[in-house]
Amino acid sequence: MSFRVAFPVFHTSPLATPGSGDAGGMNVFVVGLAEALLAQGVVVELLTRATGAADEVEDARTPGGVPVRFLEAGPREPLPKSALAGLAPAFAASAAALGPFDLVHSHYWLSGLAGLELAAAWGVPHVLSLHTVAALKNERLAPGDTAEPAERLAGERMLVHGSALTVTHTAAERRAILDAYAADPERVVAVAPGVDTALFHTAAERPDDPFLLVLARIQPLKGVDLAIEALAAIPSGRRPRLVVAGGTSPGHDAYAHGLRDRVDELGLTDVVTFLPAQEREDAARLLREASLLLVPSHSETFGMVALEAAASGTPVVAAATSGLTESVEDGVSGILLDSRDPADWADAIDTLLGDPGRRAALAASALELGKAHDWAASAAAIAEHYRAIAQTGALARLGDAPVFLHAHPDDESISTGGTIAALRASGTEVVILTGTRGERGEVVPGELKPLEGTAALAPHRQTELAAALGALGGPAHVFLGTRPARAQGLPERSYSDSGMRWGSGGLAEGADDAGPDALSLAPLAEVTDDVLAGIRSLAPGATAIVSYDAIGGYGHPDHVRMHEAGVAAARALGIPFYAIVEPRVESGAESPEDARSGVLAIPVDPVAKSRAMAAHRSQLTVAQDDDGIRFTLSGGQTHPVSDRELFRGP
Repeated sequence: MSFRVAFPVFHTSPLATPGSGDAGGMNVFVVGLAEALLAQGVVVELLTRATGAADEVEDARTPGGVPVRFLEAGPREPLPKSALAGLAPAFAASAAALGPFDLVHSHYWLSGLAGLELAAAWGVPHVLSLHTVAALKNERLAPGDTAEPAERLAGERMLVHGSALTVTHTAAERRAILDAYAADPERVVAVAPGVDTALFHTAAERPDDPFLLVLARIQPLKGVDLAIEALAAIPSGRRPRLVVAGGTSPGHDAYAHGLRDRVDELGLTDVVTFLPAQEREDAARLLREASLLLVPSHSETFGMVALEAAASGTPVVAAATSGLTESVEDGVSGILLDSRDPADWADAIDTLLGDPGRRAALAASALELGKAHDWAASAAAIAEHYRAIAQTGALARLGDAPVFLHAHPDDESISTGGTIAALRASGTEVVILTGTRGERGEVVPGELKPLEGTAALAPHRQTELAAALGALGGPAHVFLGTRPARAQGLPERSYSDSGMRWGSGGLAEGADDAGPDALSLAPLAEVTDDVLAGIRSLAPGATAIVSYDAIGGYGHPDHVRMHEAGVAAARALGIPFYAIVEPRVESGAESPEDARSGVLAIPVDPVAKSRAMAAHRSQLTVAQDDDGIRFTLSGGQTHPVSDRELFRGP
């Protein structure tokens, strides 16, 4: 799916080391998803706030090659999250120069404040991932922690209701959003994140000296104090080492100092090691070497580290709360504890360390669970949501009664078939007016070639068109010049194919022998009146007209005449006219990097489109291989069947 998605990550750099500052599981999620989407052909750019001179790198990228843009919004220095909401408009203004994108997917509520404004400015859908639901966090607030403010609760509610879709990571997070913010269930979905199974994998053998690992930022929410108290409750003769790896979150220095003081009070100085935030490779090594991972959090939206531990074959002892009940499968990848009593945690840890057989069994089943979660599957699911949302939003621009004008059979499928099929699948009424029967067109080599230049070609192409329309979902159709697409008081007529030749400039020109009934030679007023008669009869509430551009795509004179009639009819009816962007002619028209100013991009299903194209057996052939679906015209030109159709609109 070759469209362009912006990922605002306003409050934390995606390149920051997880566990440092405000960087945590969300950073891992964002980079993992962005890189997996890029691998599947979605062009993603990560947008974050510049906070220092180091952010001036022009071509900053994630390890997997996703661009990271550092944008000006406020002073170039780190700021507390409480100060960032007011900078969201400035961030959106800086990002606007990079667009337009086809879709904005904001990560965290602060990003959403900027992302929603950005999406509105570009006229594209907005997707939201909160990553942490304030209402859920407040329900499970750690002792001494500060509740999320009313400003954030109101902001999250506004964002959920204002976004085309909210993507959650767990069923628990989805339920919290539905309950706390009265969200529309149709617009909130749960897609589990993946794990980098190339980075997180099991060790050939673990160190002889067992140790427990807490891999988290130092803040009350993460419950590191419970891990320390549990360690103290294990008899000293069987007490393992505890490694706590993670930087102190901003504003929680007192909590961090309190942990160290408590370690000294309990006499655990020799067995507890505090490490700073770890680079991803170092975090993976710690997970491979640890005997158990402890996740004593009061609340976790998902608990990415638990899934990374599973992929490393390391069992987890975790609190049975919120998203951890989904990232840890009790008895499969570890143990979930309902209690926060240090004695209960000590007993669970001590029992597992004393039972190598059970620990090995958990490690094996955890490894299988971890392997089952990869980023490719998560990205594919989210990309499908992107496609559906982008398509729905783009189709809405055409309204609920669009009319398509085409000169010859097969144009409706080649140029607009994906859009027509999508409109019909959504229940939209569609009208197609076709100018001629394409009787002067070339015929593909093979059994149908003898039809070329004969009277039998026109009815054969009518039959092909009927089959193609069926494949497109059965839009209403009539040939121009026949009732009801014939001006009142005039006898019916058949507009004939004008024929063409290739000119020196690479565009088609009118044939020298066009007949008197040729569409291109018919008075424009007559053709326009026929178009208006057809619209007023079949689509009295027409909302848009779609046809060729001013040069007819590639210059065919019949295409040009239909363009002229379409523009005149749209003007007479006071409705918008959309011109087909012909990628076979306009070099780079489908490029994701193209700003596409004024262009409506509609994601389409190339398979549905190719079914309709295949019905035109005399005009083209369709083939599929590992590189996708392609079609070859009667003249031998081969083109890809695209997953988007483009139109220039008002």
